Amino acid sequence: MTTEVRVEEGQTAGPLYRKAAAARGRQQDVGRDDLIIAATLALLGERGYDALTMSEVAVRAGVSKATLYRRWTAKPELVADAVSTIGFAAAPAYPGTSARDDLLALLMHASACADRPHLLKVAIEAAKSSLALGAILRARFVAFIRRELEGIAQRALEEGSLPLTEPELAALTDTTVALLIYLSDSPDRPGEGGRLENLVDNVLLVLIAKKEACLVAADQSGSSI
Repeated sequence: MTTEVRVEEGQTAGPLYRKAAAARGRQQDVGRDDLIIAATLALLGERGYDALTMSEVAVRAGVSKATLYRRWTAKPELVADAVSTIGFAAAPAYPGTSARDDLLALLMHASACADRPHLLKVAIEAAKSSLALGAILRARFVAFIRRELEGIAQRALEEGSLPLTEPELAALTDTTVALLIYLSDSPDRPGEGGRLENLVDNVLLVLIAKKEACLVAADQSGSSI
């Protein structure tokens, strides 16, 4: 039986559904976790969520069903943990040169699943067909994006931007998540043709610097806000 999982603010990827090893008895081989996750992702891409079975995962991973079920109780839990290893398993390596560069790094990292675009699309469709799976994936991804944007907005303060209010941060997070979902469904690779740069320059940076831009414009026009 797995422990109920609640994704708190700031909590991101990780095997949240993976059952803890028993305190006593033979120590579990953590290397088998990687085999199981890899097999799950491979089968998810080949067969889709609905057709994927725990038995097939065990066979593909080369482990017994008992080994699999000692780690994950059911398919939604296993797939949630497997999909969470794609794209946003860890924070990106930020250049730290500017808020713009950091935003680009975040988008490039979060859409790094572009190396497996079909798999990401399958995962999105799976989240639509399984309410439990969809809820955990959305919560993890949104929490990750929000946490990273908070850090970028904080660094933007050093460049003269004003602090974001809670509604502004929420709007920035929602917009970023929506853009990433849109990019994942695009036939083109996200990084091609300056698409990410265009989105950062004309959407995300505008939201981060909105207050400052309004104040500057008002000052130049001699009006008050």
